[in-house]
Amino acid sequence: MLKNPRLIIAVAALAVLLARCATEEPPAQVLGRMTTPFLHEMLVRNPVEATTLGYYVHKPTNEEGEPAGAEVRLDELLDDLSSEAIAKRIASIKSFRERLTEEVDRYKLKAHPWVDYAVVSNYIGRALFKLEKERAYETNPTLYVEMLGTALHTLMVHEYAPASERYKHLIGRVQKIPAFIDQAKTNLKVSPEVWTEVAIDENQGVINLVARVIPLGIPAELKGDYDAAAGPALEALRGFDDYLKNDLTKRNQHDWRLGKQLYDEKFKVMLNTDKTPGQLLQEAEAALKTTYDKTIEMAKPMHRAIYGGQRPPNNLAMMREVLEVVADDNRLRSGDQFVDQIRKDLDELSSFVVDAGVVNVPKRDNLQIIETPEFMRGVYSVAGFVGAPPMRPELSAFYWVTPIPSDWPRQRTVSKLREYNLFKLKLLTAHEAIPGHYLQTEFSNEGTTDPEAPDPVPESSRLLRAAFADPSYAEGWASYIEQVVADEGYQEGSDEFQINWLKEQLRVQANMILDIRMHTMDMSDDDARVLLREQAFQETEEARGKILRAKLTSAQLPLYYHGWQEWIRVRDHYQNETTDFSPTSFHDKALRNGAAPLPEIGYITTKTSMD
Repeated sequence: MLKNPRLIIAVAALAVLLARCATEEPPAQVLGRMTTPFLHEMLVRNPVEATTLGYYVHKPTNEEGEPAGAEVRLDELLDDLSSEAIAKRIASIKSFRERLTEEVDRYKLKAHPWVDYAVVSNYIGRALFKLEKERAYETNPTLYVEMLGTALHTLMVHEYAPASERYKHLIGRVQKIPAFIDQAKTNLKVSPEVWTEVAIDENQGVINLVARVIPLGIPAELKGDYDAAAGPALEALRGFDDYLKNDLTKRNQHDWRLGKQLYDEKFKVMLNTDKTPGQLLQEAEAALKTTYDKTIEMAKPMHRAIYGGQRPPNNLAMMREVLEVVADDNRLRSGDQFVDQIRKDLDELSSFVVDAGVVNVPKRDNLQIIETPEFMRGVYSVAGFVGAPPMRPELSAFYWVTPIPSDWPRQRTVSKLREYNLFKLKLLTAHEAIPGHYLQTEFSNEGTTDPEAPDPVPESSRLLRAAFADPSYAEGWASYIEQVVADEGYQEGSDEFQINWLKEQLRVQANMILDIRMHTMDMSDDDARVLLREQAFQETEEARGKILRAKLTSAQLPLYYHGWQEWIRVRDHYQNETTDFSPTSFHDKALRNGAAPLPEIGYITTKTSMD
């Protein structure tokens, strides 16, 4: 029997504490209970993006998972970009951020919950910047055109249901086009001339989609309904074309340059880095100089072999003479041959990465190579990739290849074919498909199905990381793995491949420099051409497309170089912490953890800090 009053009080306090601990919900459980509803809410507020992720119907539930309302067909909706809807979206994100901070102590989390906390926190930073600071919905007409095209095209190519059902939902979206266009006209205040010009071209792509492409696949029983919806939609789209040409184009006072203050903020949230643009600019410029010197040294004996004792007046002339021969001797004669060549390279790379022990190849055979949709060719002037939807991973993935326009003059056509010669096409396919983006998304979609895996990826984590994917992870992987393939001996002994690989490194390094200097240092088009043509040795057509892309996007081109370097850091950390390192084991494990921020990938693969 206790007689000491102090001891009695201490025991009572301990009992209360133990009781509280016994009933307190674990932080990881709190996080999981919060993040899944938040993910679903963001998808409901962004129905076009939701359907690209394979989320077609929303069935509301509360945090306990119980039904809480009627289901919503997201595949019949377009995004609501009214000022009221945007204000509600901002308020909802901020409210969730406040709850997350108050209810979850991140430092009590471990393993996957620790990673998921970073995933959702970083997403919040990117989303709020875009909605509150960048406000592209007020200045960028391509946002509306590309969203419309994606909304319709996704339902055509994602065969998640029979055609009769998918096209019925597509008609629901077509019916909403006039209201969506009215919203765009209300929102858009000013726009840079270059954005308006691209929007005009891409809008014609959407018109073609509605007027000519979709009708080819419409089931007979839905033709009347489609025609009834398409008439007003086409009238609205053609009216938007007139609006862009004769109204918005007169309000071109907006600068496509983001400016230093906004760029610095966007750079931080997009790249998830504490380094400033100035610091990474210095790194990229130093790397460019090193790679430039390597390229010159490699070109010297190649030049002697081609031209004998003839000496060019300077390094630039020497490089152009060498690259002219390398490109012309190894280029396709027509852009129509692109897809056939890409298929051959895909088979070759698939075999190589397995034989060389680089990475395993996913079991699914769901990659389709198709033409880039017209409404996306402003940004994707060469190629692009769209993964299988993570919520329906059995569906197709798409490697987009942009055809050379038939009305291009021969000079432009030859310039593009020389840039994307047979060796550069191999690197392009390594980047976009295997072992690049396609392989990366397939591993992420698969997660881990190994019952003996020490730390399998929870399904909720897999979906969260796919929906809120870290930008540097994806573009960084595709650039990093090109280096791995080259280092492991792909096309070994081919000087032509090696000099194209060095050019590819220059391209990635120049991307960082170009974007920072154009958006924060008033770099002119002429200075940009000097960088791309004379220091990165790009063809005229490639330089033209890259300058346009820098104007259309911001803080996107730096993702390649930054992410590449971060992947190297994560791999080196893993190798130092692991006694049985192999490229295959590292790549398989890192990829199965999904597109989380790279410091967290370093942590989850080794369970040690990457700070």
